Amino acid sequence: MHNPKAPWNKGSAVGQKKPLTPDQVTSIVHYLHHTKQLRNLALFTFAVNTMFRSIDLLKLRVSTIMDKFGNVQEQFAIIQQKTGKPVVARLEPFTCNILQDWIDQSQKSSDDFLFTGLTRSTKNKPITASHYRTLIKSWVDHIGLDPAGYSSHSLRRTKASLVYQATRDPEVVRILLGQASIATTAVYLGINTNNALDTAEKVRLFDENPKISKVKDE
Repeated sequence: MHNPKAPWNKGSAVGQKKPLTPDQVTSIVHYLHHTKQLRNLALFTFAVNTMFRSIDLLKLRVSTIMDKFGNVQEQFAIIQQKTGKPVVARLEPFTCNILQDWIDQSQKSSDDFLFTGLTRSTKNKPITASHYRTLIKSWVDHIGLDPAGYSSHSLRRTKASLVYQATRDPEVVRILLGQASIATTAVYLGINTNNALDTAEKVRLFDENPKISKVKDE
């Protein structure tokens, strides 16, 4: 009998949502820019840059990312709702500029939610997690990807995956994601034994054809 309180995916192997490649990120940015979707462009670039969980991303207020002069800060910290621990994010200049344009155009005050609806009845309310997922699926669908393979975790994993590819250091990624343990980060990145062995194989200590003289045991 089905237990209504049990997680829907308990006992099932559920695949992780895919991260985006740099080319796919660029394609979505171009699409949102050319269709003049300023809020969505700000949301997308911010989500990819910060790697925040949607639960933290959607509850942000303008004051969190602004300095005392009313400008978007490149670096700021939040307290994660899931862990209760701080995590620091750093924004690229492009993202800062887009965010500033969105805040100015939508005439937001420091106490307003950062990412809100676009209609009169929703402009003071944060977008919901469901709506956020729907937006992401529509963006990836537009550039020719299967929406079933992508969701909010795709944006969280995108830069994290690229950082890991560049460093092969899960501890760096763990800090950026604000996760509690390396084990959690390894699972999140899909690191397995073969990945680890492939990485270790690249570190060679011995020549394939060493020129050494025979050594006799004493």
